[in-house]
Amino acid sequence: MRRKQLLAGTGTVAALSSLGIGVLGAVRGHAEATGQVTAAPPSSTVFTDPDQTHSQFIKTIGESARDLANKNDLYASVMIAQAILESSWGQSGLAAAPNYNLFGIKGSFNNQSVNMATQEDDGTGKRYTINAGFRKYDNYTQSLQDYVTLLNHSMYAGAHKKNAATYQDATKFLTGRYATATDYNTHLNTLIERYHLTDYDKPAGKLVVTTYTVKAGDSVAGIAAQYGVSMSQIVSLNNLDASTMTIYPGQVLKIKEQYVQTQPAAPAATTQTTTNTTPAKPTYDHSHTVVAGDSLASIAKQYKMTTDELKSVNDLQSNLILVGQTLKVR
Repeated sequence: MRRKQLLAGTGTVAALSSLGIGVLGAVRGHAEATGQVTAAPPSSTVFTDPDQTHSQFIKTIGESARDLANKNDLYASVMIAQAILESSWGQSGLAAAPNYNLFGIKGSFNNQSVNMATQEDDGTGKRYTINAGFRKYDNYTQSLQDYVTLLNHSMYAGAHKKNAATYQDATKFLTGRYATATDYNTHLNTLIERYHLTDYDKPAGKLVVTTYTVKAGDSVAGIAAQYGVSMSQIVSLNNLDASTMTIYPGQVLKIKEQYVQTQPAAPAATTQTTTNTTPAKPTYDHSHTVVAGDSLASIAKQYKMTTDELKSVNDLQSNLILVGQTLKVR
């Protein structure tokens, strides 16, 4: 299928330019079986927008995306990321009022459409301009609902949760199908991670963050041990340099993040309960990367394990460990 791209003159802007990772190039139209085709943001336009505006756009469509995705076995995070990328944060001429087309879907919706110039790629890199009709909606909700209708077509079954274990699997499936750009999933994943869009894959709730203010003499290892978390978790949450783990007095560190559901839980089924006195078997689904100064004893203490347990889990025959070695821990 020929690639299609909206002209910069329509007001479309590059959704990812403010992330400093480049701009997505021309993207192919899709849904041969349904006759629905999308167009993508141009590779030449640069647009920078403050995070506050970005957050407002996410809030505008986030709850509708959460609800629709939950009802249709889709990832809301992927839906929102695609809306950001395809509409350039709602700033493109096609996405703005009165068109509200977030996903560049061509055709008509309830007999409503809008004509815009679009570029065609003949497959050899040569482009020519045509006018095409794009779907026009009354609001963003209609655009989101129409997108879901499209994704419910069998050709996009691989983007559904039952077939995609993670959002990364879903974006990988969409690459080469929803868009021809070979790094389409990379751009979507970057948006999802940068703006914590996976929060919308969960029931409505709030993020509770535990913080700690660094005092003189503190170290990442000591703080991690104090709170019973891994050093790598603190490094990741605070974007610390993993090679030095430098911190300074007065610095406020994130220790852990916990998403707390605020929707009422479904009534539990009435069943007869029994008391199980057998202690739960520990699991070792976390990892620790050895850094200079680590010892088996200190690592075991940090993760509330015994030294023998740590050696057994990692098939160690001695107490020798190496910097950079990855160990399984609780």
